Amino acid sequence: MFLMVCNSSDGFALQVKLLEGPSEVIIPQLKKKYEVDTLDFVFVDHWKDRYAPDTILLQECSLLRKGSVLLADNIIFPGAPEFVKYIRNNPRFQCSTYPSHLEYMKVQDAMEKAVFLG
Repeated sequence: MFLMVCNSSDGFALQVKLLEGPSEVIIPQLKKKYEVDTLDFVFVDHWKDRYAPDTILLQECSLLRKGSVLLADNIIFPGAPEFVKYIRNNPRFQCSTYPSHLEYMKVQDAMEKAVFLG
């Protein structure tokens, strides 16, 4: 997993850190080690079987705030059925699906946008 953390302590200077490693290791370290309060936007595009566990971990680590957006790619192909089931049945998220195609192919796919309601 690659994770890019962008923050601005003064509202002007943007700091970007690129973190590489297993998501289940990096996510719990974000608050203390990397001084991340909450995440505004999370682009989910890694191992599909990690989509649901990582979303749960983001919540358990209090990294989502009201209005945080998760955008998950490739939910149909190759697919992330556990994530889709979890996110769409969770009253703490407002979900929208955006049909798409797999890049460079005509294979039907979709992205899922999930806004954390708090």
